[in-house]
Amino acid sequence: MKKVLIVSVLDTKGVEVSFLREQVKNFGADVMVMDCGILGTPYFQADITREEVAKAAGFTHEEVQKIPSEGEAMGTMIQGAVKIAQELYKEGKFDGVLSLGGAMGTGLGSAVMRSLPFGVPKVQISTVAAVGDVVSAAVGTKDILMYHSVTDVAGLNRLTRRVFTNAAAAVTAMVNAPAITQEEKKLVAVTTLGTTERAADGVRKRLAEKGFETVTFHTTGVGGTALEGLLGKDENVVDGGVVELSLHEWVDRIAGGLYQAPPDRYENAGKKGLPQVYVPGSADFIVHGPGQEKFKGRVSHPHNAAITLYRTSREEFAELGKTLAEKVNKSLGPVAIVIPMKGFCVHDREGGPLYDPDANMGFVEAVEAHVNDNIIVKRVDAYVLDDDFIDVVVDTFIEISKKVS
Repeated sequence: MKKVLIVSVLDTKGVEVSFLREQVKNFGADVMVMDCGILGTPYFQADITREEVAKAAGFTHEEVQKIPSEGEAMGTMIQGAVKIAQELYKEGKFDGVLSLGGAMGTGLGSAVMRSLPFGVPKVQISTVAAVGDVVSAAVGTKDILMYHSVTDVAGLNRLTRRVFTNAAAAVTAMVNAPAITQEEKKLVAVTTLGTTERAADGVRKRLAEKGFETVTFHTTGVGGTALEGLLGKDENVVDGGVVELSLHEWVDRIAGGLYQAPPDRYENAGKKGLPQVYVPGSADFIVHGPGQEKFKGRVSHPHNAAITLYRTSREEFAELGKTLAEKVNKSLGPVAIVIPMKGFCVHDREGGPLYDPDANMGFVEAVEAHVNDNIIVKRVDAYVLDDDFIDVVVDTFIEISKKVS
């Protein structure tokens, strides 16, 4: 029988957790309860006690109770809860996670959920699920189902019983759902923005013809962060390699745009030894709102009412090229950088509003000056959306993939 781990506090949420536990069992799954309470008396004996949670964090429970800050005390319990949950999951002791609470309980439950791999069922009942910034921080880039409780999760009544029952049904259905049949195909991550989507579509189709499965991420900051998370040491989802058709996020990081990359961008695929192809697609502009004073004097192009594309300078491109080279030089697997010399995005071609081949040369020259001898660099006399260029990208990926097969 599948098992659900319920993470909560049994001093203030014991009645509610008890109801949740019974509902999960009624729907056909076993239950393990982890108590992370601090001050009050537990409503019932947990399978994993609060003393065990504190010990996993390196403290006694009495020491945690003496921490003057409630947030700091809960932070300590979260450390222990995450450690225990990770160990139990690796041992196959549970199959999904369910939690409930307000802001504090949401922080607890979602922290445990974020520490678990993609695909593990995760359901968080939360009073703050409608608060944008809170949800963003709680979910991060993980596949967490945030279920808005509508009311406070305090006591049992006709509303909370409905919410708790629905959430219990959801997580039980998830853990009991049939496993996804995995085809004998390698999964390749492809990155893009709308300004290089035609190239991404061509790459996906050609890779499918070559026997690969693909998954696409938009380089909006969130997309790149999600990809790096799936390339982390505890994840084994992306096993075929990476084709980065948009390096935009690092340009926004350099210039202060809206779609900024996390610090470990372009690093984790290399640590795993996966084959990687990089294209400076959509790196020829910075994304921000219209009328930005700090970009005054730059060539710009309105993308929509909320976003304007500001042309990347030669100096910013040089910084991007140098940074990318330094990162990929550390890769344990094969890397190629393929450069479309006639333009990097849909707006960057002869006659286009962002066309500036001299600025683009800042990237080309910096890459060529800083990569080591193991990195393949190809200049291609084509535009990023040309079929001929797409063919070179895919052929190069197939070529370097053979080095790790």
